[in-house]
Amino acid sequence: MKTLIYQFWKGEVPAYADLSRRLFAAYAERHGADYRFDDNPTFFTGKYAEYFHALRPVYDDAFLAYDRIIFVDSDVYPKAAASAGILDCPVGHIGMVEELSPAIRQDRPKWITDAKERRWATISELMFRSRPPRRPDGNPRAFNSGVIVYTREGLRAARASFPDRGLYSLAMRLALLPRFYRLDQNYLGMACFRKGIQFTELDPSWNRIVKAAELDDKLRVTAPSAGTAFVHWQVRNRRDFSERQILDLVESA
Repeated sequence: MKTLIYQFWKGEVPAYADLSRRLFAAYAERHGADYRFDDNPTFFTGKYAEYFHALRPVYDDAFLAYDRIIFVDSDVYPKAAASAGILDCPVGHIGMVEELSPAIRQDRPKWITDAKERRWATISELMFRSRPPRRPDGNPRAFNSGVIVYTREGLRAARASFPDRGLYSLAMRLALLPRFYRLDQNYLGMACFRKGIQFTELDPSWNRIVKAAELDDKLRVTAPSAGTAFVHWQVRNRRDFSERQILDLVESA
């Protein structure tokens, strides 16, 4: 299976993103995958382009040379002992990890509310014929776009099924939803549950989200998760952390 690990950055690459780039380049080489980092890509232009390049594999034919593409955000880091399991684990068309940690809900901005989450899901259903899965309380399940696995068949299916991104953004703006709901993660959370897309829920070990509330005074994760492979470091003031601090935090997760 021919696999690519893909990352990008818009603007000047900060040290923490460069560390992610170096670690994933080494991870790819170690496990026999190709690696690609797009520095200031211009494939998409206009509003929110710095986010939607995560979807570039869907629209750029160059990515069809691969059986599988793994997009990774530049605040995600592989642990030193991370296995190659994500390179060949079963995936239909597109795979992502669900946001499960209570710390994620506690740390979210005040303008992301359950009511807005339900409004986003309702608009997705009514306007885009999507069926985002919901939890028993009626709120939609959230899947994190920090790690996305695309199969070649998934790229073709997505290009045929995904609705216009500009129309989606306009719909969410008219629904008075904040900017967050117009970006890549919520777009994918809608588009991946349209007819014709086979969505796969990835094991949480491939996108272990770490929030500030989970760290002790030494910047270590207080409750490590067994089997964690990739650590998604969603901590504010990231530019203030040294490379050693980041690596120690990642290995503690």
